[in-house]
Amino acid sequence: MNERLAPNPGQPEQLSCSPGQGGEPRPVQGSGTPDWRRFEVAARRFGELIAAGITTAMEKRSEIDQGTARCIAHVLGRSLGRESSLAGFGRTGEGDYETLREEYLTLHNDPSVTESTQELIDWLGTHLIRQQYPDARTVTYREASPPRLDNILVPTGIEVGEWHLTVRVPGIYGNKAIAALTETLTELSAGKDAALRAFLGLPDVNAMSGDIMEDFHQQYVGTYMSVEEAIHELAEVEERERDVFTYAEDRQLVIEQMNPDYEAIREEVSDGFDLVEEEGRVYVFHK
Repeated sequence: MNERLAPNPGQPEQLSCSPGQGGEPRPVQGSGTPDWRRFEVAARRFGELIAAGITTAMEKRSEIDQGTARCIAHVLGRSLGRESSLAGFGRTGEGDYETLREEYLTLHNDPSVTESTQELIDWLGTHLIRQQYPDARTVTYREASPPRLDNILVPTGIEVGEWHLTVRVPGIYGNKAIAALTETLTELSAGKDAALRAFLGLPDVNAMSGDIMEDFHQQYVGTYMSVEEAIHELAEVEERERDVFTYAEDRQLVIEQMNPDYEAIREEVSDGFDLVEEEGRVYVFHK
């Protein structure tokens, strides 16, 4: 489902590259081939403003602010034309995330793009993703500095058979790659495999890892009828109970009943395992 990005009223816009409000952003017209000459002209004009915003973000170890993001979008939009969604976002601070993504990935993957331009796109794309998905995990379990689109896992809705799944895909992938992933998961019968669906739903699983089934089998522990049953085995509750009874007997104490605190033990177990409830079963995976 496409979702629109709107200005963040709680965040001041420190940069202004294109003061006009313009109309509703429309798709790129024509061939969509980037005009890098127009981009270079705009980049020279607004380079200092963008550099200042990026420097502030690096110092604060944060994403760029909305003003800097709009300024980058404005400069990138110059290569695609005024009717592009990037240009529209530069003017208004609004836009459809998926449409913006397809445009900036077109630029990111263009044979003539420079590394410095790719870095600008990484800053902008990461900002847009964090606006939409503030809790998105990273592939490497740590934030890259400067940020990289291939390091952030974006929650992405796909349809596999009758099932709607939310999987995590690195931000460097667009519609074509996501469609191929959907086809692959359909071939793997993910819609019929509750354990695989549970695995794909974990927030740190990269569905584009290259061999999702190998990842699944490496991390899969087992299936249980309930959370308590899973915790009982994972935490070796019976062994703990025997230890307590032995301790009591050695001190001439009698314990008639023992009730495990499953909620507390689950917190302990969660350090090493993910427990996912799916279709009345509990599926357990190594972290």
